[in-house]
Amino acid sequence: MHRVRQMGIDFSVGTLNFLANIGIMLPYILMLLKYQQTQSETFLIALVAFYISRAASIFYTKRLNLRSTTYLIVSLVFGAAGSLTFALTNAVGWLIVGSLLWGYSAATIWPYFLTVKLHLSASSDFKMKRLYWAIFLGLGIILAVDLAVGLSYSLTFALLAVLYLAAVPGGILLNNFTNDFYQNRQLRPHRLHQIWRWVLSLVGFAAIAVLTTLRKESLNLPGWLLLTIIAVALLVLAIELYGDRNVLPNYKVRLLNRGFLVSLMLLFNGFFAYFYFGSLGMYVVFALYLVGFETGYPVFRKLGHGDPTRALKYSQVALVAGHLFLLIPWWPVYAVGILLITLYVGYDNPTINATLYGLPEIDSDTAIVHKYRFSTYGGLLCQLVLFGLLIVVSTVQGTSILSFFKPTTTANFWLYTWTLSWPLVLISLGISIGNICHEPHEEQAR
Repeated sequence: MHRVRQMGIDFSVGTLNFLANIGIMLPYILMLLKYQQTQSETFLIALVAFYISRAASIFYTKRLNLRSTTYLIVSLVFGAAGSLTFALTNAVGWLIVGSLLWGYSAATIWPYFLTVKLHLSASSDFKMKRLYWAIFLGLGIILAVDLAVGLSYSLTFALLAVLYLAAVPGGILLNNFTNDFYQNRQLRPHRLHQIWRWVLSLVGFAAIAVLTTLRKESLNLPGWLLLTIIAVALLVLAIELYGDRNVLPNYKVRLLNRGFLVSLMLLFNGFFAYFYFGSLGMYVVFALYLVGFETGYPVFRKLGHGDPTRALKYSQVALVAGHLFLLIPWWPVYAVGILLITLYVGYDNPTINATLYGLPEIDSDTAIVHKYRFSTYGGLLCQLVLFGLLIVVSTVQGTSILSFFKPTTTANFWLYTWTLSWPLVLISLGISIGNICHEPHEEQAR
C-alpha cells in the first residue's frame, strides 16, 4: 500500500512538473488547432479571450495575501476548469469563461511553480520526478485517437483536465513542504489600489485583443484607426512602466530585453521563417529555440570555464552576433542567428532567476512573478512595433495584413525583410546593447 501511495505521489508531482513546463503554450496550441479545424467565430473569440487573459493575468496576480503555493493550486484548478469547459461545450459564453480561467492558469502556473521550487531548494532536499516523455506519449496517443475517431479534440481537452486535477495533490504536498519556509515570514498584504491603472490597462488589453484578431481574421478597419489603437496601447504601456519605475530599477532593461527577444523569435520569426523555409519555417524556428533555450546555460558555462563573468561576455557576444546574422538575407546565416540569440536567452534565464530570487530588496515570494511581468512588457512592446510596421506596409503597398501571418507565396520576401525584419532586428539590437551597457551597474547593485 505504501508503494502504491508513493507511486501516486510521484505521478502527481511529476504531472505538476510537466504541466508547469508546457502550461503556457499547450492550451494555446490546442485552441488554435480547434479554431483552424472549425474556422468558427466562436473559437476565434475564445482564442482571443485566452490570449488576452494570459497576457493580463501576470500583471494582476498576487493581489491577495496568499502564498505562492496557494496560487499554484488555484492555477491547477483553473486549468482543469478551463480545459473541461472546452471538452464539454461549444457555447460561446462558457468558452469565454473557460478561456479566461485557462488563460490565468497558463500565465501563472510556471512562475509560481518555479518560485516554489526555489523555496524548496533553499529549505529542503526535496526532488521532483520527471515524467515528461511518459505524459507526452500519453497525450500523443490520446490526440491520435481523438483525430481518428473524429471527436474534435474533446478527448484531449478532457485528458488535460484530468491531468490538472491529478497534479493538485502534488501542489498540496509542495504546500506542506514549504510550511517551514513561510512560518516565520512577515505577511505582506496586497491591497487593490490605483484603480485608475486597472481601468487604463483594460483599454490597453482591448487594443491588444484587436491586434490579436488581426493575426487570425481580416478586419475591415482603416489603417489610421489601427495605428491609433497601437498608439493608445503604447501610451498605456509607457504609463504602466512609469508606474512601476521603483520596482527592480536595476534589472528592468534586462527583463524588457528578454521579453522583446522571446517575442522576436517566437512570434515574428515564427511567421517570417516561412519566407526562408516554406511551410516548415515555424517548426524550424521552434526547434532552434528549444535547442538554444535548453543548452544555452551549459554551453556558455563550459566556454567560460565556470567563470560567470566570462560566460556572460560570451553570451553577450553571441547575442550581438545573432542580431547581425539576422540582417543577412541567407537562410544558413539566418538559422545561425536565431540559434545564437536563443542560446543567449537560454543562458540568461536561469541566471536572472537566481539573481532576482536572492535580492534582499524584494520579497522572494514575488520575485519570479515580477520577472515575468516585465518580460511580458517587453513582449507586448515587440508585438506593438511589429503591428505598427505591418499596418503601414500593408496600407502603402495595398496588401492584406494576413498575407504575412497566412502566407501562400514567398513573393514578398524582400518587402518584409526591408520593412519588418530589419527594423525589428535593429530595435532589438539597440535594446540589447543598452542592456549590455547597463550590465555593469546591475553587477554593482547585487
